[in-house]
Amino acid sequence: MIFVSACFMALLSAWLVTRLMMVWAIPDVPDAVRKLHRAPTPTSGGVGIMAGTVVGLGVFCFYVTNVTAEFSLCLAVSLAGGLLGFWDDRAALGPKIKLMILLAITSGFVIWGSRIEALPLWDGAIWQLGPVLGGLGTLLWLLVIVNVVNFMDGANGLSIGSSMVGLVFLSVVCGFASFAQSSPAFQVTVYGLISALACCGFLYWNVAGGRIFAGDSGALFVGLTIGTLGVWAGSMGVNPLSIATCFLPLLADSILTIVWRARQRANLLTPHADHVYQLAIRSGQSHLYVASLYWLATALCGVVAVRASTAGDALISLGFVLCLLPLVLILERARVHYLAILPKQAG
Repeated sequence: MIFVSACFMALLSAWLVTRLMMVWAIPDVPDAVRKLHRAPTPTSGGVGIMAGTVVGLGVFCFYVTNVTAEFSLCLAVSLAGGLLGFWDDRAALGPKIKLMILLAITSGFVIWGSRIEALPLWDGAIWQLGPVLGGLGTLLWLLVIVNVVNFMDGANGLSIGSSMVGLVFLSVVCGFASFAQSSPAFQVTVYGLISALACCGFLYWNVAGGRIFAGDSGALFVGLTIGTLGVWAGSMGVNPLSIATCFLPLLADSILTIVWRARQRANLLTPHADHVYQLAIRSGQSHLYVASLYWLATALCGVVAVRASTAGDALISLGFVLCLLPLVLILERARVHYLAILPKQAG
């Protein structure tokens, strides 16, 4: 009953605060090619996600007093990222300054929080990373996932909706781990589901016509929520590949786009509209149609992650590869298709 109340309060608070931000937020003006909307639209809707998560976790902690220090640290780091994003929404800090501050925030988590120091690859085969390599790998994961969520936040509901779906499946994976290993991973389950419900409260206003955007406040907060919860779960024995599989469609699109732009010798720090989802929308597909494809892909990957997590490390690694290969093939074929269409439409 406590958990249900916490989830309901997270949903309601996010719904309400997001609605208020539609009045108070600074509008995002479509003044760049990468922006896919046509009219000035309120941004910083991520404040609603932050509020919903804080309220939901607060209700849970009020009744459950034995939460770990990692619980609070994950929230503190995510809020720091969300506040940085809110600052950037209002002042346009620039990518280099934002990256340096993100590096400081994530480095603090690696130093004072958890690290993933072992990577199970197969049954009986574990890559022992150690504190140094594990710390660097953890830092890389945090920076990658927070930027991935931010990069993919250019279409109504796509990034936050896919993150919501991924958080649900991450929570289920951790729930199975907590039962199987008698570990405190159940707290990750609670945290992840509350965060997912907060995302849902925001999506009510975002998906229907794009009446408000999450902004960097939402993307950085949600990205760091995923990142820190993933590290926390991994430090308690959840296979990191299961965690990554839950968010593989977002990761695949972003990383493949970076590789493609590097081959084109484009400036990787410059804002652009070269992601596959951006090409699809620019070619005439609707925001909701494109977002729903990513939600579905994320859900399918999540199902694989949950099923494999109950069957051993070999199937987890195999599941990761079997999800990744089709995603790479589909995304690259889609990129070629849309790049061929766009010049004709422009002409």
